[in-house]
Amino acid sequence: MTSAFTTLHRAFEIERDKFMRSAIITRLVRGEIGIEHYAQLMRQIYHQTRENPQLQALATVRLRGPQREMVAPFYRHAASEVGHDELALADYVACGGQVQTVRIENPHPATSAVVAFAFHQVYNLNPVGYLGYLFFLEFLPTSVGNGLIERLRAVGVPDTAFKFLSDHVTIDQGHNRAMEKYCAALLTRQADLDAALYALRATAMLYTRMVESAVAMADEPLDFGLSPDERAAHAPLAL
Repeated sequence: MTSAFTTLHRAFEIERDKFMRSAIITRLVRGEIGIEHYAQLMRQIYHQTRENPQLQALATVRLRGPQREMVAPFYRHAASEVGHDELALADYVACGGQVQTVRIENPHPATSAVVAFAFHQVYNLNPVGYLGYLFFLEFLPTSVGNGLIERLRAVGVPDTAFKFLSDHVTIDQGHNRAMEKYCAALLTRQADLDAALYALRATAMLYTRMVESAVAMADEPLDFGLSPDERAAHAPLAL
């Protein structure tokens, strides 16, 4: 019998190959993506990844029975994700980006869609479907990260701007091994596996759109204003 992990991995390979054939990766291969495009991508990745630690911790809220055995591993995994957003922001700065209001701005709606889908999966659908979201985002850099770095170097992105990608090419190897345990413990019913497969495919599509939308902002800048929540959180306390 094929394991849930193997089934998810096969689905990931299909989605990864679609991503690598996407219009945006085709542009990169042709040398049509420059530093300014990569900078905007890192800006949006900052917004997307800063939600991941809290998202993974939240995913444990609805775990029941034997599923609770994954609570501690999920918390450790979530803690290891803290600070990855700052790596992406540092890469944005290394490409000439200005930080001034990035931390309090609204993300591109395509970025919000990636994050919102994952929260929707946890809050409103089968929470273990979250593994599909996690699977795609953890396996993508370990699978194609080094190749993308070489392509980006070829179009002039400096080595100082690969903190995020380089970290994930390495760190996510351990997370990938943990995924086998997650799948064995949480994807014990066909309904659970189906939820994870759908989440993986949806995440792949939404993430591709996020990347394309981020890169497009270099050619056609868009301003989505400031986040009232983030702005209030960063404001000094009035006594």
